[in-house]
Amino acid sequence: MPTNKLEHNPHVAGLYRAIALRFYCRYVDMRDSAAYYGADLADHGKLPTAREASDQYVAAVEEWVWEAPDTADAALALVDFAGIITADRSLGEVLRDQMLFGERDAFYQTLAIANVAAWINKLAMNDLVERERAKLRKGDAA
Repeated sequence: MPTNKLEHNPHVAGLYRAIALRFYCRYVDMRDSAAYYGADLADHGKLPTAREASDQYVAAVEEWVWEAPDTADAALALVDFAGIITADRSLGEVLRDQMLFGERDAFYQTLAIANVAAWINKLAMNDLVERERAKLRKGDAA
């Protein structure tokens, strides 16, 4: 029976943790609303304040979104992170015409996509250099 081996990639793990914390912020907000109207989920445990949840999210993002990816998994996690911001903002507008993090989101999206673009550009440049070297080697062999 095959065993699933865990991959250890702190950058990828940190980005997905940030995504989870973003959803957790939304969860805290909705639980606060439920409690306000008398229907909290008592069996789900005590919640942090919205501010505490937000601070955890921002700390996770700030730790990992600045780092340029060095693997395809990290690049994909950055793209997922940027996409989740878009999806969550759209959901927030539909639900309450509210955004959790406003202008900071656009900055985080830009930073995530810029890091992915830089990583892809590095791969493309390395590929170009290898093709040029191959051409030169062919010319030397002739």
